[in-house]
Amino acid sequence: NEEKIKKLELRIKNLVSEEDGKGKRAREKEKKKQKRAGKKSKKRTAPQVECESILKQPSLSKRQKQDNSELLNSEPKNSALASESPPSNAKPALESARTTPIGDVTILLFYTYVRPPWTRQEQDAVIFFAKKVLAREGCTGRLRVAREGLNGTLTGSAKGIRAFTKALVEYAPDHFGSTDFKYVDGNGSNKQLKGLKVWPVTELVTYGFGSQQAPLEGGGTHLTPTQFHEAASDPNAVMVDVRNFNETVIGKFAPKKGATVLDPEMRRSTEFPKWVDDNLSKLQGKKVLMYCTGGIRCERASAYLKGRGLDDVNQLEGGIHRYMETFPKDGGHWIGKNYTFDKRFSHGADEAEVVSSCVACDSPWERYQAQKKCKQCRMEVIVCRQCQIAKNFKNLLCALCKRGKKR
Repeated sequence: NEEKIKKLELRIKNLVSEEDGKGKRAREKEKKKQKRAGKKSKKRTAPQVECESILKQPSLSKRQKQDNSELLNSEPKNSALASESPPSNAKPALESARTTPIGDVTILLFYTYVRPPWTRQEQDAVIFFAKKVLAREGCTGRLRVAREGLNGTLTGSAKGIRAFTKALVEYAPDHFGSTDFKYVDGNGSNKQLKGLKVWPVTELVTYGFGSQQAPLEGGGTHLTPTQFHEAASDPNAVMVDVRNFNETVIGKFAPKKGATVLDPEMRRSTEFPKWVDDNLSKLQGKKVLMYCTGGIRCERASAYLKGRGLDDVNQLEGGIHRYMETFPKDGGHWIGKNYTFDKRFSHGADEAEVVSSCVACDSPWERYQAQKKCKQCRMEVIVCRQCQIAKNFKNLLCALCKRGKKR
């Protein structure tokens, strides 16, 4: 009996030891898993502390607390962004995340210049805030954040996109309260942009000149689409297209009478200052009418012209986008299509004519769908469907390189 008892005690001891070993291995495995997932405890950043205080508010519903908890546990990849809290007047939007149903995609286009410019810390805080709200609302696209403001092309559900813009206005009403948010509703699911990118930039539009050469306070006079349309009939007016050549080639303003249209034929915006130097005499004493896709490129460009001594400088408020909304049927003074930086790629009036052609065979074509570039300057070029099928891609040159215009 004593031997049986000893054997039983030994067996129990071995079983306990085995269980302890299993428990230890399980704990070690869990620690490794947590380490790989980056779930080790971290010092709470200022934005997380603020989110924690929001979670403790008794007025929040269980669902809202869950949404904010998800925001709390996700940090931006850039550690600098996590070191700054949003401005004190920030009011985080607390609506739940949404998915975008098929055929219900809204495109959002907007820009905002802020005065005075944000500090580095304020810029980081805006990036942090925008990332959180956009991710929660299921929005995708690109948002450039500079100390001088924001520039975005975003997609999502109609409700999610508007939840973001509402949150942005509440976050900083002085800056975003008067922003011209351009909503394009009712797009198919194929118009949804892939992924979300919110990142810091030095300039919203890369012209290469600083705020001293083109202060926002010294910009051109904003004309409504109707006012701009009327001004284009003035024979003393000069229209300046500040878009790049691959955009202007598929559509442009072409009033039958009145203003002269000047296309700087730029491959990139950094060429604009030199073009002004070379063509300043053509603008002196004229009524200058500037335009671009949505208005943002005219802000600094018009200020730059005024800084060069031109007095009567004007720009199309809301850009070509708002003009097309005002003249949807025949396009007014506009011909062709308006190049866009979303998955529509372009849009035009109901009666728009084709003004561009395939670089391979010269047949009329207006769609940038082949994803081909000029062999010399690498600018995007138009290749028609027939040439795409035939794989006629040899020696593709843009119109500028064909004419011998150097980069």
